[in-house]
Amino acid sequence: MRAILLIARKDFKLIVTSPLFCFVAALCTVVWSLMYLSFLRQFAAQGLMANMQGGGAAAQSLMNSVFVQHISVVNLVLIFTLPAITMRLIAEEKKMRSYDLLLTSPISSTDIAVGKFLAGLGAATALLLISFIYPAGTSLIAKFHWPTLIILYFGIFLITALYAAAGLFASSLTDSAMLAVFMAVVFNLMIWFVGQSGAGSDVKWWATLSEYISVGNHLSNFLKGTLRVSSIVFFTSAVGFFVFLCQRVIESARWR
Repeated sequence: MRAILLIARKDFKLIVTSPLFCFVAALCTVVWSLMYLSFLRQFAAQGLMANMQGGGAAAQSLMNSVFVQHISVVNLVLIFTLPAITMRLIAEEKKMRSYDLLLTSPISSTDIAVGKFLAGLGAATALLLISFIYPAGTSLIAKFHWPTLIILYFGIFLITALYAAAGLFASSLTDSAMLAVFMAVVFNLMIWFVGQSGAGSDVKWWATLSEYISVGNHLSNFLKGTLRVSSIVFFTSAVGFFVFLCQRVIESARWR
């Protein structure tokens, strides 16, 4: 456990102090600021802002018209920006020749994979916290149900963890940073589309399986403000699957 935390701390500091992370954070802030203000203007144009202090239906409309749309934009941005961060976890080390030193150190492949995943997840969480400022700041001018907002962000946190795990796996497959970014984006998009392959299928077991592995279906539960154990288990299992694949790639590199 100590080795995992040491790797996670070292890599997290390297990521968040890099110029690339600062650029990605700034880009995300600009996009989210412009889009969130646009959502608020649209909401105000509907004539509902005057009723916000009363809560009720207006507060629910704020949740659906502003917060859910904001989270959708956050998700879309992270699909394409997180790979630029996670590619540094292993591909960058391979390029700098420090990866060989890590492989020969008295640390297990599992420690390396989990530690680097936690570092990537920590950096991704930092971006999520930036996005959380917008709905949290809205509490100064409007009333809404905080637990529902927390559930919304718990859902986007789980899918962000999945992006980080997929990006880590992509980073372990190559020593090219650009290729790692490209593969991670492809993995992120596949995560969304793989569950749609069996939609409307006449084969019952395939339709049921596709519905279960559909990220959109699981995320929609959180967007509705509901917590389901099946959705939590699905995201946890998917994250563990990608981290396991990364661990196997690292282990195989030790035997070359």
